[in-house]
Formats: sequence, C-alpha cells, structure tokens
Amino acid sequence: MLRHALLRRRFAPRAGAGARPVSQLVLLRHGQSEWNASKRFTGWVDVDLSEQGRSEAIHAGIMLKRHGFEFDEAHTSLLKRATRTLWSVMHSCDQHWIVVKRSWRLNERHYGALTGMSKAEVEAQMGTELLQKFRRGYDKVPIEMRPDHPFWTGRDRRYHDLGDVHPRGESLRMCQSRVLPYWVDRIAPSIRRGKRVLVCAHNNVLRVLVQHLDSIPPDQIREIEIPTGIPLVYRLDDELRPVGPRDAVGFRGKFLVDSERRDAEYLANAETINHFKERFDRVVHPVEQITREEIDVECRAHHIKLPSAWANLDEKPGKVKRQTIKIDATPPAKRPVDVTDSLGH
Repeated sequence: MLRHALLRRRFAPRAGAGARPVSQLVLLRHGQSEWNASKRFTGWVDVDLSEQGRSEAIHAGIMLKRHGFEFDEAHTSLLKRATRTLWSVMHSCDQHWIVVKRSWRLNERHYGALTGMSKAEVEAQMGTELLQKFRRGYDKVPIEMRPDHPFWTGRDRRYHDLGDVHPRGESLRMCQSRVLPYWVDRIAPSIRRGKRVLVCAHNNVLRVLVQHLDSIPPDQIREIEIPTGIPLVYRLDDELRPVGPRDAVGFRGKFLVDSERRDAEYLANAETINHFKERFDRVVHPVEQITREEIDVECRAHHIKLPSAWANLDEKPGKVKRQTIKIDATPPAKRPVDVTDSLGH
C-alpha cells in the first residue's frame, strides 16, 4: 500500500510551468450492452453488446481512424462487452496488431446484490434517493452479494486467483482503490515511455480515471457521465497533466463528437457500419458465415481438396450448416498420399 501511495504521488497529474504535451490518452466506454438497454445493474455479469452497442463500437473505430489516431497499446477488462468493443474498434480502424492488456481491475464497479435488478425495481423497493446514491454516489456501498446469488461471480474461473480481494459489492471509492493502482503500475508508465494508449472499459472505471486526471472533488463525481461508444481524448504533458481548458463539468478531455452528432453520423455511415459488422461476424463465426461458393474459391486458390466432411454443405446462398468434422488420426507415414493434389496439378 505504501508503494502504491508513493507511485500514485509520482504519476499523479501535477501543476508545473513549462510542461510540454507529449502524448494522447483515449478513453472509451464500451458500446451499449444488452443490460444497458434494459436499464439493469450489470457490474461483473458478462453480458454482451446489443445491436446498437455493436454499431457504436464500430463507429468509434471509424471516428478514430478518420481523425488519424494510431495506438501502440490498449487496455481493457475481462468482460466481453469491453473486449468486443475493443475488437470492433481495432477492426474498423485497421489496427489489429496493437498490444492488448487485460485486467480484472478494469472491470465495472461491482454492484453486489443489486446485480441483475432493474433501476425501476430498486427504486420501487428502496426509493429514489437511495437509488441515486447507489448509482451516482461516491461512498455508498450496495448490499453484499452472497454465494447463493444467481449472478455470484465467485464461480467464474476468471477470478479464482483473487481470493479475499474478490469484491462482493463496491462503492465508487472502493472501485477507485483497485483501478488507480493499475493506472500507476501499467498505464501511466506506458504513457511516460511515449506509448499512445487506448483504454476501453466501463462507465465507473472511466469516471474514476477522469476524476483522477482532472482532480475533480468527490462531491462533484455525480456530475460525471461517460456516454457509450464515444472516444474521450486527453492531451497530456510530460507530468501527465491534462492540457486545455475545463468544460462546464470540469473535463479537460474532449469527446470526438456529442451524442446528437453521433446519432446523425450513424445514419450517414449505416452502410459502412453494416459492412464492418458482416466482416467482423466472419472473423468471429467463420464456419457459420462462409458460403460453399467462397469455400470452393479458397480451396482452388490454395490448391486444396475440399474435405469430404464438407461435401454436403448447404448449397443455398447464405450461411452453411454446422458440420462435425472427424480428424484422421492415422500416422502420416501410413496415410495414402495424393501426389497430384498435393502438387496442385
């Protein structure tokens, strides 16, 4: 703890004359998730992106490419709504190769026993004031999640090594206590080395980072809202201090677009977004999305004989049927060799 306190002091944004801008940091909240759409407390439940969320993620990558952003390193959580958003961004801005680092410390705030409940259900049972404290407050800790909870995360093997550190419910202050050490140990040193960093994470994680970067007091934290799928860009000097004027909320970072302009751009870029969705689906689900004709073309181009197990694929255009392909376990020395086929003649 002493080490982290000292490092936090070292890597915290500090005032200083003559500091020069050296790097850019881009923060991106994942696209809308299925539970965002239904207004449920999600926390560590591994829900996927909604259709709108997929579009938001792809559009974020298109915006970053259009504005000329290049990255050397990306950081994300262990939750698929963040990792899928990052994949889509890397895919649509053609930067698949950048180094990606994942950590549970970038997971969303853990909402304890509230996990899975809708905002309306919590409001009906506990009142509007308590709901707002759970959602937007700094110190309010939700009811602890127990092992008999239907969304108990202690069963997930991703977190088996956490032991007593595994949260059962967090206030924003508690979330901050696990996020800032990651900033200190991983993100800040990379920026200091000149790396161009993208952090793709969750609302409360990014609220913590924004609060830290912009030195926003805890009593003003409820004013911070990070929209889904819109890149937030910080220009940092060599003391990791944000450069530029503050907005009305206290941000020195700048969103690439506002929500209204983004929605208008969706309509203008609908064809491009759908194109990237189709391409991305082919990467994630190649067997389900590829057609027989495309398989034949690829086989001919690489002088490969179509496996017999694939011979009865659906001939209709579109998706092909799933096939169970048996692997020939015969030792290579005993297999019959088709010399003509192997030479491509």
